[in-house]
Amino acid sequence: TVCHWESFGSGWMTDAEKQLKLPKLRNLGAPFGELPDLKSIDWNDDVVFTWNGTTSGVKIPNGDWIPDNRAGLSICDATSAAFAMDIPWAKID
Repeated sequence: TVCHWESFGSGWMTDAEKQLKLPKLRNLGAPFGELPDLKSIDWNDDVVFTWNGTTSGVKIPNGDWIPDNRAGLSICDATSAAFAMDIPWAKID
């Protein structure tokens, strides 16, 4: 699953689909500036997302939506958030 709502996340979706050609890929997008339905994620699969959508100004509010007992990986692009936001590092693989 790739969650995206701005240009960087959309870039991750493009890479997963066209460059990596992942066979089982869910596109969980939202309109620019809005978050997708994070509760609809199947955490048996790996999930890719950006923590902070710098181009849209939308950020993940907290890590409550990431379960502690997930089977899939939580792959987060936290480049712009790492030093400015409180990120629950134990939930990021």
